[in-house]
Amino acid sequence: MKNGFNRISERSDVMTSALLAKQLKGIPMEEGHTPMIVLLILIFTLIACVGGPGFLGFQLAGISWFVPLLAAVFLLIPRVGLVRFPVFIWIPWALFVLGQWYFSEYPSLQRTVQMLSPLVFGAVISTYEVNEYQLKKFLGMVKNLSVAFIILVLLKIGIPLTANLSRAAALAPEVMTVLLLCTVFGTEYLMGSKKALFWWGVLATVPVVALTRTAIVVTGLTIPLNFAPMKIKKRILWLVVISILGVIIFHMPRVQSKMFKEGEGEMSDVLNKNFSDSGRFHMWDVMRAGVSQKPWFGHGTGAGEALVRKITLGISGYPHNDWLLTEYDFGKVGVVFYALALFLSAVHALRRARDAEETTRTLFLAGASSLIFYAMMMYTDNIMVYVSFFGNLQFTILGLAYAASHREQTQRRPQRRIRW
Repeated sequence: MKNGFNRISERSDVMTSALLAKQLKGIPMEEGHTPMIVLLILIFTLIACVGGPGFLGFQLAGISWFVPLLAAVFLLIPRVGLVRFPVFIWIPWALFVLGQWYFSEYPSLQRTVQMLSPLVFGAVISTYEVNEYQLKKFLGMVKNLSVAFIILVLLKIGIPLTANLSRAAALAPEVMTVLLLCTVFGTEYLMGSKKALFWWGVLATVPVVALTRTAIVVTGLTIPLNFAPMKIKKRILWLVVISILGVIIFHMPRVQSKMFKEGEGEMSDVLNKNFSDSGRFHMWDVMRAGVSQKPWFGHGTGAGEALVRKITLGISGYPHNDWLLTEYDFGKVGVVFYALALFLSAVHALRRARDAEETTRTLFLAGASSLIFYAMMMYTDNIMVYVSFFGNLQFTILGLAYAASHREQTQRRPQRRIRW
C-alpha cells in the first residue's frame, strides 16, 4: 500500500515538473483540440464557395449545410443538457417558424430547416469545454480559411489565367462569407491586432471585384460600426475614410456600368429609372401588394418562393430581399419575432462580453456585430437561407464564445471547501 502511494506521488511530481517546464518554455498549459464540428463547418464553408456542378446530383452549397447539420444533431442529442447558448431567445421564433411550416400549403421543409440550422450549431458548439488557446487556434484557422478563399476567388474571376477582370464576377454568395470574415478581422483590429487590418483590407476588395453593391457598403462598415471599443474621433475618422473610398468606388467604370442602365450616373440617379435593378423593384412591388392581403401572419412558408418563381418564370426562387420575403411568408408578426431575436441576441452577447477574457470578448463582439451587418444585408440579398456561406459560421463563432465564457465563469467561481 505504501509503495503504491509513493508511486502515485512520484508520478504527480513528474507531471508537475512537465507542466512547469511547458510554462517556462512559453507553451500553453491548456491546449486541447478544436471540436471536430468546428473544423467541419470551416471546411464546408469553403466547399460551399467552390460551387460548380455539384456531387451526385446535389449542389455543393446544399451539401455544405446538410452534412454538418446532420453531424451537429447527432452530437447535440446526448449533450443537450450542456447547452450554454441562449436558445431561450430564439424559442418564440423557432416555434413560430415550425408552426408556419406545419400549416403551410407550400413545400417548405428545406427552407424551414435552413433557417433554424444556425441555432443547432450555436447550441452544440456551446456544449464543449473551450479555453483561450483553442479560441486563438480557431482564429488562426479563420486566417487559413481566408487564404484558401482568396485563392479560390482569384481562380473564379480568372485573373491568374487571363489577367483580365470581367464586368461582373459571379461571387454573390461568396461575398456573404467575406462580410463575416471582415467582421471578425475588423473586431480583431479594434481589439489591438494590427495584422488583422491587413486581412480585412484584402478581403474587403472582394465585394468590389464582384460588384455586389450592398455588400460593398456593408463590408466597408464592419469597422466603423463595429461593437468593439473605439474612440468617437476614431470612429468618425473611419466613417469619413470609408465614405471617401465609397465615392471613388462609385465612379469606377465597372461599377458605373453595373449600377446604371445608361452606363453612367450620379448619386442622385440611384433608385431612379436609370438605376439598374435587374427587375427586383417590380418583383418587390408585386410582393408588397401580396403582403397587404395577409399582413399579420403572411401567406405561409414557401409562398414567397412560389410567387418569385412565377414572376421570373422559374429562373429564381428568392427576391433578394429577406425582410420582404419574411414579411410575405410570415407577416408582421414573423418579422417582429425575428427582428426581436436578432436584437436580443446582440444585446445578450454584448453583456457577456463585458466580463469575458480577451479572445472570448473578441468573438462575442464579432458575433454581436455580425448580427447587425446580417440584418443590413437582408434588405437586398438572400443571406437568411444561404446558411452555408454565413449563418452556420456566424453561430459557430457565438457558440465558441459562450462555451469559453462558461468555462471562464466556472474558474472564477469560488471553490467550496469540504469540511470533514
